[in-house]
Amino acid sequence: MAISVDKVYKTVLSILNKESRGFLTPEEFNKIGAQVQLDILDQHFYDYNRAVVKHNAGRAVEDYGDIPEKIEQKIDVFYKTSNLTLSAGKITIPTDLYKLIDISTTDKLLQIEKVNKKDLSYLLSSPLTKPTSSFPVYYKSDTEIITNPTLTGDLTVQYIKIPEDPVWAYTKNATTGALTYSAATGSGVIPTTGKQDFILHESDRVQLILGILKYAGVVIADPTVIQAASAEENKTIQLENS
Repeated sequence: MAISVDKVYKTVLSILNKESRGFLTPEEFNKIGAQVQLDILDQHFYDYNRAVVKHNAGRAVEDYGDIPEKIEQKIDVFYKTSNLTLSAGKITIPTDLYKLIDISTTDKLLQIEKVNKKDLSYLLSSPLTKPTSSFPVYYKSDTEIITNPTLTGDLTVQYIKIPEDPVWAYTKNATTGALTYSAATGSGVIPTTGKQDFILHESDRVQLILGILKYAGVVIADPTVIQAASAEENKTIQLENS
């Protein structure tokens, strides 16, 4: 599931140009879009937590009104599984990891429990809590996942990934300077790697466009764009919280 980077860019330009407010270059759009996409993913975790609290408080409904499930589906767009090989009981954290969900052996027969590094010494101090090969644990550093006791073989890591940066790729007319969207790659396309759509649930389209418009208002130095986009975003938030 994805949202067309071309449709979003053209919508943003259409809104900005409606009153000749300015032009957002593809390069500016790509950078802003990447930040807004990450903002939306981060917000989903807060929204999910709030929705679950309401659900457990008896303020939820089933089927189409199941808000936690709806938000979970949005987060699941970024779900990823990787099989990684242990080296001296460690695996390198995937470069696209945003939030770790679960670690197990590849056959799913053994679950690795997460602990805080500061608590490991307390666990090791008692035979009753000391991790074993049947009940192993792990802790995470900035770059590695370390198991205790030291495990060998492969582990399956389930996580929410960092979304790929959106790219509105284009070709430029040598005579007129006009930019034309291109999904191709190679010579003449800027950048040469080609397009990359937004990896978001379709229901996030409005929030995505409003978020880009807010940043665009800063880029083109037009506070009215920021105010208008913020007002629309606040209306959406109020409706969701009502």
